[in-house]
Amino acid sequence: MTVSNVNQSKPSILSRALAAMAPALSLSIKSPEDWADSSHLIPVDLQSLFGWADASGIQISRRTAMGLDVVAKGRRVLATNLGRMSLVNFKAGARAPLQMAYLQQPEEDRPLAQTLIWTADALYFYPRTWWIVQRRDAYGWPARGGVKLLDRKDAEFDDDGKVIKAWGKPVEARDVIQFDAPDGGLLHDGLKTLRRAVVLDRAASLAEENPVPSVDIHNTGSTKLEADQIRALLASWQAARAKYGAAYSDKSIEVKTLGLDKEQLLLDAQNRMDVKLARQVGIPAWAADVALEGSTLNYQNRASRAWELIDLYLATYTTAIASRLSMNDCTPIGWSTEFDTEVLTRPELKTRFETYEIGLRAGFIDQAWIDAQEGQPMKQLEESPA
Repeated sequence: MTVSNVNQSKPSILSRALAAMAPALSLSIKSPEDWADSSHLIPVDLQSLFGWADASGIQISRRTAMGLDVVAKGRRVLATNLGRMSLVNFKAGARAPLQMAYLQQPEEDRPLAQTLIWTADALYFYPRTWWIVQRRDAYGWPARGGVKLLDRKDAEFDDDGKVIKAWGKPVEARDVIQFDAPDGGLLHDGLKTLRRAVVLDRAASLAEENPVPSVDIHNTGSTKLEADQIRALLASWQAARAKYGAAYSDKSIEVKTLGLDKEQLLLDAQNRMDVKLARQVGIPAWAADVALEGSTLNYQNRASRAWELIDLYLATYTTAIASRLSMNDCTPIGWSTEFDTEVLTRPELKTRFETYEIGLRAGFIDQAWIDAQEGQPMKQLEESPA
């Protein structure tokens, strides 16, 4: 790794400063987002060391990315839906009789929903994140509340990108549960798209704040107006329009009405960029409130849309998390961990009852099975007060 743009022949203030900062820089450049694929490690120059932006002057960070509507919506849809689901253990294809206690509440100081939300958030923006096992039960499995989600700023790594310290304390490899995203994360793989989107967003904001005036008062007379006369003319014109809804002009003044085309506000370019961002995020356009020209979406019920969201978007993250938790250091051999998606896909009451009626008539389900699906005997439902 080399530091570019530094004159090696003549020591300068900058070169001496770099030499003094070398130990700190050697630690700061070990950023795991650059280890998504070691074949494309970024070159280290003054720009990357000191966070200098490119010619656009824009430094992309998580906060900058969240300022983009599509990125924020994609993160919100992901976090909301993963936070609603629970983790379930299966054995031989059926729900395990006993569930791993730590999967009901991994962290002691916050509920499962928050742990899943911020785990998914990290995988959304970065290539990986970690749970650190701090306590184990009598059988050696992580204890309930004995796991803690590791923030990137609190982690230290070796040269291979493995976590060796957390919160300033050494950690053993067996206590690190590493979750890998399916790609390098939005802040790594989507950097170019994010920067273009921010540039376009700023240009649109500038156009909105400084629109082309809707009326041009053009002096066609032979006398040139002074600056104070122009200001007085504009003020009187504005006051008359506000008070009477009309204004007066003589033959020496030509009034031109100027339209405000949507191109001036860069709406078409923004719409195209929103579609591009949705593709970069991996979220269906409809879920990000992005309009696709010429497309129509028709759904018979809520469950149909939920299944599409799971298959095309949420599964990217649920698979990464659940498959890691299904490994033998997190669950017993022969067990697996999955997300319970029923909270998203459960049909409405009318549809369920119609399905139960068909099943009862055909004889392939009984009342006990229906009771298990509904969580209480149907008789209790009938006797419940209206």
